[in-house]
Amino acid sequence: MASTYEGRTDGSQTNITDPEGNMLFALEIEGIEVANFLECSGLKTSTTVFEIEEGGLNQYVHKLPGQSRWENIVLRYGVTADTTLLEWRDEVLQDEFSARRNGSVVVKNLSNEEVRRYSFKTAWPVAWEGPAFNSNSAELAVEMLEIAHHGLEVSVS
Repeated sequence: MASTYEGRTDGSQTNITDPEGNMLFALEIEGIEVANFLECSGLKTSTTVFEIEEGGLNQYVHKLPGQSRWENIVLRYGVTADTTLLEWRDEVLQDEFSARRNGSVVVKNLSNEEVRRYSFKTAWPVAWEGPAFNSNSAELAVEMLEIAHHGLEVSVS
């Protein structure tokens, strides 16, 4: 859905896409969809800022970019019979350096159409956490997978 916005200083109009409601989230590894999940966090990049004070000009400080880094991606998903993610984690535990893979977190609308893609490079699972069980609860059994990676690229379909 798009809204028309007429607030530009030159009087022209622009279309602004309204955010969609409920979404579906999928994890792709090497182009293959391996899981749907409930929550995702850690889609974040940041760059260190170096400040250099200018000599003789006290009101001016140069701000220069330093090292960039990416947060680990944390996925929470319902337990299923599929063991693909557990096997990937096990490769790391067995010291197989080939466990690094490229992948994507794919956001889909309720019509299962891709809305946005967060692609990551040379990733590997650094942590896995099993579900907490409680026989007095009807809550979904949820696992957690944390993925380290070497870069994040955001694209819109």
